[in-house]
Amino acid sequence: MRLFLSDTCYESLFDLPKRIQTKVVNFQKKFRECTTSNGMHLEPIAQFNDSSMRTARIDDNYRAVIGIIDNNAYLLFVGTHEVAYNWGIRKRLVWNDHTQACQLVSVQQTTEAIAEKTETESMTSSDSVFKDISKEQILKIGVPEDLIPTVMKITSLDDLDPLEDCLPSDAYENIFNLLDGVSINDIIAEIEEGQAKENEDQLLSNNNKRRFVELTDDEALQRILDNDMEKWQIFLHPSQQKLVNADYKGTIKVSGGAGTGKTVAALHRLKFLSTNPNAKILFTTYTRTLKENLEDLIKKMDINQNRCTLNNIDQVLIEIAKQYKIKDGYKVLDYSGNEESIKLWREVLETEVTEFDEQFLYDEYIDVIIYFGNTDAKSYMMQQRVGRTKALSRKQRIDIWKLVEKYVALKNERKVVDRLELFNETTKYLNDNNIRPYTNVIADEFQDFSNPELKFLRSLVEEGRNDLFLTGDPMQRIYSGRKINFSAAGINVRGVRSRRLKINYRTTEPIKRVAVGVIKDQVYDDMDGGTESIKGYVSLIHGGETPLYKIVDNANDEVMQIVEWVNQCTQNDILLKDICIASPSMGLMKDLQSHLHVNGIAYKVLKGTSKVGSNNGISLCTFHSLKGLEFKVVILMGVNERNIPSKATDSYPFNGMDVLEKKEFLSSKRSLLYVAITRARQLVYMVGYGEPCGLLENINKTI
Repeated sequence: MRLFLSDTCYESLFDLPKRIQTKVVNFQKKFRECTTSNGMHLEPIAQFNDSSMRTARIDDNYRAVIGIIDNNAYLLFVGTHEVAYNWGIRKRLVWNDHTQACQLVSVQQTTEAIAEKTETESMTSSDSVFKDISKEQILKIGVPEDLIPTVMKITSLDDLDPLEDCLPSDAYENIFNLLDGVSINDIIAEIEEGQAKENEDQLLSNNNKRRFVELTDDEALQRILDNDMEKWQIFLHPSQQKLVNADYKGTIKVSGGAGTGKTVAALHRLKFLSTNPNAKILFTTYTRTLKENLEDLIKKMDINQNRCTLNNIDQVLIEIAKQYKIKDGYKVLDYSGNEESIKLWREVLETEVTEFDEQFLYDEYIDVIIYFGNTDAKSYMMQQRVGRTKALSRKQRIDIWKLVEKYVALKNERKVVDRLELFNETTKYLNDNNIRPYTNVIADEFQDFSNPELKFLRSLVEEGRNDLFLTGDPMQRIYSGRKINFSAAGINVRGVRSRRLKINYRTTEPIKRVAVGVIKDQVYDDMDGGTESIKGYVSLIHGGETPLYKIVDNANDEVMQIVEWVNQCTQNDILLKDICIASPSMGLMKDLQSHLHVNGIAYKVLKGTSKVGSNNGISLCTFHSLKGLEFKVVILMGVNERNIPSKATDSYPFNGMDVLEKKEFLSSKRSLLYVAITRARQLVYMVGYGEPCGLLENINKTI
């Protein structure tokens, strides 16, 4: 008899004492050895609504709830005798032929929902989202037949929300997507993609593996418990499953909103590729912040670390440049800002007469010459200066190139190199010498890279099968002025090579809605000539509180408000280590840090890969440093129109910017707030003083 572990059982296991977990492991070992259900003395319960449901004895006090369909067993829940009984009496397990997946339905809620809908509406609403959809199509998206009369009356999300507990989770998700504007045919097509192919085992379809994984060896469950594995490490959404285990002819780009499991997909892809004994895989990202967390996850997922390298892209660059003695002995100028480069340009201008200042020349050099890889005057003369608003004549370009030559000569004399220049030179060296250090490259957060960095990634691996796997979110572009075009970088991600994840696993639906509201009016480039869509972006966590935004009178009141929220959290059994307080800059947190220190409230400061302070304390960081992290509670301070502007003005910080620069700056600030809000799993609090942030005018704020 085959045994499958459900996601509901997984969740119940971690609430059990260790000794009971061990007994569950031993129980499933014995169960798998039995050829029939009779050998395990499974007990039918007369009060259960589903005759296929049974209980099995774990010990004197604990019981497992098991569903039996076609002589296959599904481990659904483990708890004390009373808790397990109360859980099982409310559930029904069915196999859905339309989706090729098992579904758990809450029986009591189903009955109540149908009764309530029948009382209020006797016929299908003319505004129903299903009015032009056939019964066959409704069945194909996973709706049980007895619930069709109920869902036919749904006209909005407000109608859908009360049905969350009675609908199978996949059906709920599909109806949400329908309400969000996704066509019924697209939804059905995605479901069909998750089905098993002809002659394949339907129990192992991607649709079924989303919530039920087969326990195929005695130690599988023990590994899950020993490694304290997260749910996403075991149960993958079909849209993720088909991405990570496929054999591709070339590069794949995976995009998706915050919390949709892009990094999860990248890690599972790493595990899949690492099964190749000849694999030499690079897993890279833009920042150093995620490295420590990713290292732990790679260990938990039992990925062969001898076949993969984990490093941020700058460290990869430095190591390869050092290995091949590229710019040997040179110092990289602009890791922490452009001050040193600007200073060198100023030196160049001390002996030259020109209409251009050092800031313009620095920007022209980085954003045009380095960005497009111009190596001589001729290529610069012909270069389209995309993103630069000041038009230049041929004579002006000639003058600029002469200044560039002096700047480059000065850098060589001082043995210094601009960061992106080193990317270009290293890329050229690898390409010229046909050196490919890796068999596969996985890059997370692609929206943070620039074109020289993408070209570098392209040069690290031979073009061909499974070469590049790129994950990111254009809506999280928090660095203004950084332009990306995959085609220009020599990376083909057009058509079927681009996929999008839509299911938000991290944040609650109320948090997601506020975050999306911040960016909803923006048009985001998909970085290859198209636009990115948020249609169908749905959270699987539907309850929870709406984020709160409060405006106070001054900085002291801001600190006091934050302390009040922290106290509320701890009173509700939320640990300090599960709380993060973030601000636009660390300078804005000085008064808060002083208050926490004086009052003995434990905290740690996050900066890059370092953590200074108590491991069990509140995390303090900037909005930028929040990227890639998640917490139960996120408190954002300094949230006002000055720090997170909703519109451009002629004063700080917009003075000196042209129209395009203002637009990019505003877009990056929207993305930054979107990123910060979506780091929270349960609660978001925002506070500031001064003029309220216009991006949050539509949420329930207190002023």
